[in-house]
Amino acid sequence: MNLEDRKKIVAVGHIALDYIFNVERFPEPNTSIQIPSVKRYYGGSACNVAVAVAKLGLQSAIVSCVGYDFINSGYSSYLKNLNIDVSNIYHSDEEETPKAWIFTDPENNQITFFLWGAAKHYRELKPPTFDGDLVHLATGDPGFNVRCVDTARRDGRLISFDPGQDLPLYSKENMEYILENVDFVFMNNHEYRRTLKLLKTDEEDLRRRIPVLVVTFGERGSVIYSGDREIKIPSIPTKVEDPTGAGDSYRAGFLTAYLKGYSLKDCGIIASAVASFVVEKRGCQTNLPSWRDVMERLKERGYTLGEVRG
Repeated sequence: MNLEDRKKIVAVGHIALDYIFNVERFPEPNTSIQIPSVKRYYGGSACNVAVAVAKLGLQSAIVSCVGYDFINSGYSSYLKNLNIDVSNIYHSDEEETPKAWIFTDPENNQITFFLWGAAKHYRELKPPTFDGDLVHLATGDPGFNVRCVDTARRDGRLISFDPGQDLPLYSKENMEYILENVDFVFMNNHEYRRTLKLLKTDEEDLRRRIPVLVVTFGERGSVIYSGDREIKIPSIPTKVEDPTGAGDSYRAGFLTAYLKGYSLKDCGIIASAVASFVVEKRGCQTNLPSWRDVMERLKERGYTLGEVRG
């Protein structure tokens, strides 16, 4: 194992069972539409990141809350077979494992209904001692994420933050505290605009607060803001079957590349390549690539990566 592959990312947040549907349109209130047959997938933003990191070759861990149905779902053994550290997963005997019903229209707009279930226990939990190089805070309980920021800082870890679709749960105070104490922030363009509104601030002020801010725009690529730099990253063209999980895989690719020593621009390109695999199949974890897969795709598409960071 190379020294860089001994690096470890700890993802904090939801493990979920996903039910994903492609629909012709979203129904109006008080109406209904037909949906195709249903299939269950492994998901949850934090666990999507943890699994993608493991597939890319780094060590990986997950801090989460699951329910009484988790073991029999097959998800537990699946994670263990990937050598993901599951020692800090809280098991509830009373609640279900979180579940998501995700609906996508032809323009790749999404509506998600999310059952928190066992995730309500985050508010009771004390963060573990973080032994990884980087802690990634994904969708989850805002109060728990604030406590994790304090613990990760005490433990001397890099911290990444992605509020995702749980953004409406954050108070202005919690959001400001987290943003002022993390190293990386990831948001899609919709979440970016909502955050500006929540904080009652402008783009220049928000970018000044965060060492590395990454805003994704789907098929239009992404932009990395760091200091005075604005780095535009293209998406990697491919046939899109399902966009669910693309953002999580982007984050995993970016952070993995960063810990391997790549420049911010190359981290973005690598992240886009990882996401390009995920959207080709339905399900967040169905088509996750290895590091070799990513490098081969970039070579095939004519991308040349620059020198690694010093």
